[in-house]
Amino acid sequence: MHRMYTVFPALTVLGGLAHAAWYEKGSGILEELGPKLSKDARILLKDHEAFTDASSRWQWWAAPEVSAVVDVYNEDDVSQTILYANKHDIPFIIKGAGEGHGATLGLAKAKNAIQIYTKNLDQFDISPSGTTARIGGGIKAKKLIEYLSAQKKQTVTGACECVALAGVALGGGHGFLQGYYGLLSDQFVSLRIVLANGTAVTASETEHPDLFWAMQGAGHNFGVVVEFEYKIYDVDYENKKEVWSYEVFTYPATKDYTRKVYTAAKKSMKTQPKGMLQYGLVLTPPALGSEPVILHHILWHGPLTEKSKYTQSFHDLEPLNVQNAEGTLLDAPRWMQIDAEGVVCNANKYVPGAGIPRFPVDLKEYNVEAVVDSVDRFSEVMKTVPELSGSFFMIEQYSVQGLALKKSEDSAVPFRDDTLLLAPAFFYSSLVDGKPNTTIDELAFKYGKEIKQILVDGAGGKTHAYVNYAYGHESLEEIYGEPWRLEKLRKLKSIYDPENRFRFYAPIVVSKEKGHDEL
Repeated sequence: MHRMYTVFPALTVLGGLAHAAWYEKGSGILEELGPKLSKDARILLKDHEAFTDASSRWQWWAAPEVSAVVDVYNEDDVSQTILYANKHDIPFIIKGAGEGHGATLGLAKAKNAIQIYTKNLDQFDISPSGTTARIGGGIKAKKLIEYLSAQKKQTVTGACECVALAGVALGGGHGFLQGYYGLLSDQFVSLRIVLANGTAVTASETEHPDLFWAMQGAGHNFGVVVEFEYKIYDVDYENKKEVWSYEVFTYPATKDYTRKVYTAAKKSMKTQPKGMLQYGLVLTPPALGSEPVILHHILWHGPLTEKSKYTQSFHDLEPLNVQNAEGTLLDAPRWMQIDAEGVVCNANKYVPGAGIPRFPVDLKEYNVEAVVDSVDRFSEVMKTVPELSGSFFMIEQYSVQGLALKKSEDSAVPFRDDTLLLAPAFFYSSLVDGKPNTTIDELAFKYGKEIKQILVDGAGGKTHAYVNYAYGHESLEEIYGEPWRLEKLRKLKSIYDPENRFRFYAPIVVSKEKGHDEL
């Protein structure tokens, strides 16, 4: 087939860079990079009709500034794009089939960047053994889950349907099945990675094992994953092991109720089975009035008839409302309001230009009084700052038995025994007429740090931060762990990315941005 070129009129100038329409002669990136890409690949500039959708993000707080999108279809497309960006000192970022969930200050440093868009790297193929699958680096979690389910298989994915699998896994990655099989990153058997110099390598326990170690927990710093081999597991339908259930309890978010709910949750930690997640949300649903509430979800692997075993203590607290259901793991995201069609995954449809910075604190156990004080302060902010009234506070209590299947030193993932992920998240219009809403940004930042500090103080002044929730002011020790881990990561960074080209998401090494040529 011959390459088809579409020419749009006009040369637009933005941010000091000259941008030409699609493949107009003399247009820099179009003329130089375009002929080197595969027949299906596209370069989208701001005047292309597909640019807005391709560069859109789930949330816009601290968002990167993208001037061109390269819609890649294979490994060589990724390599050629990186080589072009390197030649002209142009920054680049990566976006998969997910909707750009990163909310961290480092991304805002990517100015006039090229976005390498990997959503079409979404192939999957189950191995003859049925124990692994080869998966494209840009695949969305929902697509993989549905495909595997049709084959009576499953694997560890993030809970939210609208994220790309690889991006979550590179940061370790928590999910419904981690109590059985470990983190998302623990499922990697091998990865095909395009490095910062444009070369592609395979990383596994036998090939580039040092890079394989780093990609499990700090992978955002080292390369673009174009394909990976991933562990998958059988679903036991004969014994009805496909059945999952949930209950969600609604309580007033008062100090008294917060104390009761999280005292009960704390008591359950030692006996929480492998197939369970407790997921609390503090928010103000308009349908329930103007007072904040706690929605405490309990998801478990088993039939609804087992509910008294797992949820009776929460019934005893006299909730305002209880809802429950039985189904399969495919239903869990919808039950917990994190499905692809739900409000969380479609934040921009409800609040255009939505910003959702999170301020994570990861813990081994609850300090209940610190939770009470942080929820109380968060509720006060929602009630007194109208622009932040749509915010939510996540309290996630995972099963961790499966994390012990891998030794802590065998991957870059730190803090494997952390059971709790707490994160106030402020939800508001972060863009107004396409420009950052700096006044509200500053308020969200102020209150987020204040509420986080309450939790940190309750933990004795030391805390950890899940890299996939990081907002950008965490210390490297909070995100990446002990000094020996950081030393090892920095050494590997100097080998695999000495120019620090992968530096915008939770960077191990901070460096000044170079100037760059025109696209």
